[in-house]
Amino acid sequence: MRPLGVTVLSVIMLIGGTLFFASGLSLMLSKDTAYPIFSEEYKVLLNQSMYGMVNITEELLTEIYDTVVYVAIFFGAVYAVVGFGLFTMREWGRIGTVILAGFNVLYGIFLMFIQPLAAVSIVLNLVVIWYLMRPEIREKFTRKISIEDRVLGNQNP
Repeated sequence: MRPLGVTVLSVIMLIGGTLFFASGLSLMLSKDTAYPIFSEEYKVLLNQSMYGMVNITEELLTEIYDTVVYVAIFFGAVYAVVGFGLFTMREWGRIGTVILAGFNVLYGIFLMFIQPLAAVSIVLNLVVIWYLMRPEIREKFTRKISIEDRVLGNQNP
């Protein structure tokens, strides 16, 4: 039986993965209309944060845009796969979720210098890690295979 917390986390991961993937794909497919808006907004952001110390060229902005698109698609796929693994109670899904939550904690620490509300994200991701590392939750992900099943070859009880 899957714990309610695991079900909720897996649904959140699947929804988040779908949104990441759809966002990246829509940015890729609508580059003609989205890129000019991105370009203007990002120039303002870079000028404010770097105090004009970086020479912002069109090539740099295009590379940043393409990187954002591919990173969104990549993380969307990763979140969806890990969310599926978590939903199906696979150990790799639990470990993948812990790794992604750890990555989000590190990202949140860097983001706190720009946005102090990132502390909320850090706390939520630490709660996810704590929850998935609890012994009673970890135990749910381990598959107990009897000696008869091993001998007979039935590895999916």
